[in-house]
Amino acid sequence: MPAATPRPRPASPPPWRHVLEGALAVVAALGTMAATAWAALTLLGADGVAPVSRLVPTLVSMAVGGGVTLESAAESGASAGGGGGLAGLLGGGEGGLSIALAGQAALTPLTLTLLGTAVLAAGFFRPLRRRARPAPAMLWARCGGALVTSAVALPVCAVLATGTARLPQSVKDRMGERAGSGGAGGFGGFGGGDGGGGGGLASGLSSIGFRTDVVATTFLGVLGVAAVLAAGCLAARRTTLPRPLALSGLRLKWNAVLSALTGAGIVLCCAVLSVAVLAGAAAPTGRERAADAAGVLLLAGPNLIAAVLTAGTGTSWEAATQRLRPEGGGMLGMLGGGQQQGGTADADRSVDLGHWAGAGVPLWVIGLLLTLLLLLPVGYVAAARTPARTPRQDADSLLDRHADTALRMGLAVGAATFVIPFLARGSLRIGISLMGREMGGLGAGLDTSPRLSALTAFVVAALAGYAGSRLHGRRARRREAAAGTAAGPPAPRRRALTSDSAS
Repeated sequence: MPAATPRPRPASPPPWRHVLEGALAVVAALGTMAATAWAALTLLGADGVAPVSRLVPTLVSMAVGGGVTLESAAESGASAGGGGGLAGLLGGGEGGLSIALAGQAALTPLTLTLLGTAVLAAGFFRPLRRRARPAPAMLWARCGGALVTSAVALPVCAVLATGTARLPQSVKDRMGERAGSGGAGGFGGFGGGDGGGGGGLASGLSSIGFRTDVVATTFLGVLGVAAVLAAGCLAARRTTLPRPLALSGLRLKWNAVLSALTGAGIVLCCAVLSVAVLAGAAAPTGRERAADAAGVLLLAGPNLIAAVLTAGTGTSWEAATQRLRPEGGGMLGMLGGGQQQGGTADADRSVDLGHWAGAGVPLWVIGLLLTLLLLLPVGYVAAARTPARTPRQDADSLLDRHADTALRMGLAVGAATFVIPFLARGSLRIGISLMGREMGGLGAGLDTSPRLSALTAFVVAALAGYAGSRLHGRRARRREAAAGTAAGPPAPRRRALTSDSAS
């Protein structure tokens, strides 16, 4: 029976199709991010705070690096508390003091970021898999379509990310307590208590506006798309790239390690999504906490995983809430809370997550063990994907195969450990200002300090990569020995005859 001839690959499409496919990859990535954000907001019940149609583009903008500015100004009549207290003396009923809210929110929902990255890479590189090898110009056209589309779509998304959010009653009460000075109802009844003054400050803090920085969102988003495409040219496996790129020394050296680490990241992301789906499925049974957990995981699940894993390599993580104190001194500083009562003296709280003990074990120990367990199979897979060396390459190389894999893994993981904490951290700050001076407010955040964690991650990843590569080499030798035994005695006889004839 004649052997089947391989089917020829279809010819490379025209340039306009490469441009269109690059643009569609960006559109698919943004659409996936928006759909995930909508699902998370629905589970969290965010429609009672602000329109979801405004919150979705806000989360997408934050996922690509954009920051959110919070600002609001209450009615002057409401701020004066009906003319009672010292505020009434200073402002007077109709022309009371003007109260304004201002703040910033900086958080990268890494679930949306990672999903967008995965969809963008798959939509960009996978269609090339069964085609003829494209020319370099075709790949540049594909990149141009993706970058131009992102440069057009991201500003539109940032412009739509504006609106007004209603503050929960608990937040309004706490803001009023922070702005007041305690016992006597505060500055003209600002405490929001039951004393006279028509509800005080809390009645004036009903909503706050939010908007996204268009320039930062566009610049960082386009830069992120370019970084994903550049990294994909090195890490993508099931694709067809131009010959100069496919055979370049940079891709041949780094493809195995980067593709293995990318696969590990995808596995972690899929695990988070699976837990979120299970929690969301349990929400209709009446478990409200399950819906909240699913919504949080759909937004910031990888942020939590990044905090745990990097804590194992020495990154310092601190979760804190703090009371914002008035600026300066003088009368406003005294009235705004310069002398707080004991009920708010302990309002500032902070937790060092690295030394927080779960089940009696510090978090950094758990993170270190999980990092080792994750990187060991990554080293095995990277060694399996590394092309075999020729004797000449072995002679010219300074490091053997296992040490080379360990070095590249250490460099890649060390660089990632340095960058990821800056993406996973977040902060929220809302301040109350009176006559242009800040009277107080609230602040919360998850802050980080990498320290020497990149160096620790390099050592841990190098050791895990070396062990995984050694394990793969041992298994490969066992398979070769088993294959030689199954082949029977002809192989040794041939070697004996060759040696006799050579002598």
